[in-house]
Amino acid sequence: MSPRSLEAEAIVLDCQDHGEADLIVTFFCLDIGRVSGIAKGAKRSQRRFVNKLELFSFLHITYSDLANSSLLFIHDAELHASFLNLRKNIALYTTATTIREFILMAMRDGERDENLFRLILWALHNLDMKQPHLSVLALFLVKFYACIGYKPQMHACLSCGTPVLSGLEYRFNYLSGGIVCSACPSTTHQAGIRLSQGTVKILQSAQDMPLERLHRLKFSGPVLDECLNVLHYYGRHLFQRDISSWNMLNSCGYMGKRLARQAQR
Repeated sequence: MSPRSLEAEAIVLDCQDHGEADLIVTFFCLDIGRVSGIAKGAKRSQRRFVNKLELFSFLHITYSDLANSSLLFIHDAELHASFLNLRKNIALYTTATTIREFILMAMRDGERDENLFRLILWALHNLDMKQPHLSVLALFLVKFYACIGYKPQMHACLSCGTPVLSGLEYRFNYLSGGIVCSACPSTTHQAGIRLSQGTVKILQSAQDMPLERLHRLKFSGPVLDECLNVLHYYGRHLFQRDISSWNMLNSCGYMGKRLARQAQR
């Protein structure tokens, strides 16, 4: 019996050469999560795959399971969106690459999350629309950590449980994943990053706001710097590794001088 043909909505996360004509493609799919498949003859294709298997492309794929293999067999791909502007602007492309790196680190083969799939599309769409790339990155990461089960505690002190008050100062403890207030003993401030009230409020709003309204949040320069600094350190702690593409954003100057100095501390 020949394998049945299946369909999926998919975002391209990785693409590698396999032999002279084939490609191994890693997708994040709405229904089946992170998967990899082989596209036979893709490098020579004049119809089925031409200009479709680029990084970040949003596709409708037709596939079947391969016997005794973890790879899918990709029959065809229909392009929904290429997000072409990402390939024309190095800052947008590098930001999308940073988002991609977080996804690849967090999600294993076969893991799926509908909210994460929609979040990725939201981020790629907003980058393609040339929204401020660092704001898109910050908002993506706030929602991303919640999707993977590591939502930072931003609404109350981790130590005493008191809801955020306007009269107190706060630090973000990236080892514990939440804020601690200045009223608690100083020992709770170890590994803490000082946050302004504006930063605490916008992170709270980003956590609470539905995805379709997330683009309404606007960052001032210092608040954006603090948000990215916190989200970066938290990610490095969670995954126990440097974020290579984040370093690329720094080295290319796309994060601004002040933020680059913070990331190097």
